[in-house]
Amino acid sequence: MKRFYFILLIIFCYGATTAGNIGGNDDEKNTLARQETYYLAYKKNTGESPAQRNAAVKLLVNGIADTNGGLVGQVLEYLQAFPITDFDTESQSIIIGHLTNPHTPHYEDLVLLAGYVGIGRDELNHQYFSQNESKNVSKNVSTMRKWNIALALARMGDKEKLNYCLQKIKKAPMNSNIVGYALPNLIYTRQKPALDYCVELLYSDEKLCRSPNPEISETINCAYRIIEQLAQVIVGFPIQVNPSIGLETDDYPKTLQFVRDWFKANPEYTIKTDTY
Repeated sequence: MKRFYFILLIIFCYGATTAGNIGGNDDEKNTLARQETYYLAYKKNTGESPAQRNAAVKLLVNGIADTNGGLVGQVLEYLQAFPITDFDTESQSIIIGHLTNPHTPHYEDLVLLAGYVGIGRDELNHQYFSQNESKNVSKNVSTMRKWNIALALARMGDKEKLNYCLQKIKKAPMNSNIVGYALPNLIYTRQKPALDYCVELLYSDEKLCRSPNPEISETINCAYRIIEQLAQVIVGFPIQVNPSIGLETDDYPKTLQFVRDWFKANPEYTIKTDTY
């Protein structure tokens, strides 16, 4: 039954295509139909057999060509949930093809997906250096794009780009914005020097971050939020953290010290590289 359902899903999706892609007529009805198809491919196949997940990835990768930019953004987010092994050669080629078009909607997210899968190094390098010469995008867009390309290349082991990203963040004053937006960028790279810097920050006792509780006005130690981020990407992390809730403990200082001691005892910790 599952196999039959999945085949129907593929037929339905490709039946909505025009000129060989999933774009089709972009009226409201067709947009909603494609949106549901993408969601079902993501929802029904992340836990299925490798063959079904592979087919779901291929369906979603084709959705990068959708004529609705909002759906492209959804598709790129859905693809983050799949293991790297679900991206076969054909899916990889399609992603690389879209990298050559910097006008692709949500191009910055596409770049990070390519970095996660480990593909498109040459094209990303080309786009990285072309940002300095581009007159077709605003300075803000060009800066963000260059940053994401550097992150993607760092994820693929480019030490120069990793150092560029690391030094940029090290120069910034520590606060909630750095912890909430910049450090996750470093953690995305899955490179030891980047995570070592995050671990280093755990040993500060300064209270520089806003509390996640809006009713609490005083600042808190940023280390608690950093623990929540590191817990998702380190093998054998000593405490459990619920991604949707965050750090749950009756004694935050004791938990922080426990994590600090664990890192002191495990300086050569193992990083998970098979997740986005």
